[in-house]
Amino acid sequence: MQKIVDRMAMTHTAGQRAGKEGDVVDAYLALHASDPQFLPESDLSLPLGAILMTAMYMGDQIGFALYWLLQNPDLYERVTAEADALWAKGDPSEEDFTRERIDVAHRVMMESLRMTPIVPMSMRTVMNTCVVEGYELPVGAQLVIAQTAAHYSEESFPDPWTFDIDRYLPSRNEQSGRGYAPFGLGTHSCIGSRWADMQMVINLLMLTHYFKIELARPYKRVPMDPLPSQSPSNKLKFKLVEQRHELPTRP
Repeated sequence: MQKIVDRMAMTHTAGQRAGKEGDVVDAYLALHASDPQFLPESDLSLPLGAILMTAMYMGDQIGFALYWLLQNPDLYERVTAEADALWAKGDPSEEDFTRERIDVAHRVMMESLRMTPIVPMSMRTVMNTCVVEGYELPVGAQLVIAQTAAHYSEESFPDPWTFDIDRYLPSRNEQSGRGYAPFGLGTHSCIGSRWADMQMVINLLMLTHYFKIELARPYKRVPMDPLPSQSPSNKLKFKLVEQRHELPTRP
């Protein structure tokens, strides 16, 4: 990770970035330069590494969502219609992304996060001896917390192995219980979950607006690699059939 962070810093020198729009790496490096006591060089790896990890996780989850979308052609058409409506007059503004206008795409992403979460479990260390369901957990014990196990529970999600975005309609609201935990639980839940959720939905909408995509071949189940985090395997292939709209370019 440190090598990657060092490379990011090397490609963001003042000379290399002259005349270019600043990005989040520039912001962190500028903060370090202006107040090295507040953000010392030894601490840069945490925020810069988090950017890389977030991009990796979101990319994997978008891959899963695209798989589920292409396995359900009716949903693909509905998400494409939402996307085309948003981009009908050019690039949409922040205000255009209301819950009503991205309803189907958002529920597709929610169900993708339930069926194929990228972080299905977490490692935790016991800080205080405690007893859970009759089992004593000593201080220092390493635990694997499978917070998404309930995603496949009939009690939390009826017919759990069926991809069903209607679970998240107000009349059912199945995500409101404690069983839905794609971003973790408690104080260790993902601090950027709302931002990541929105970014993944927007990217899914952009893909359907600008391209017509198909699965390269039929799949009986989603190809995935379980470690180090759950992600689509290299066996999952998509086929770009058509570019539906001209891609935007920066001025």
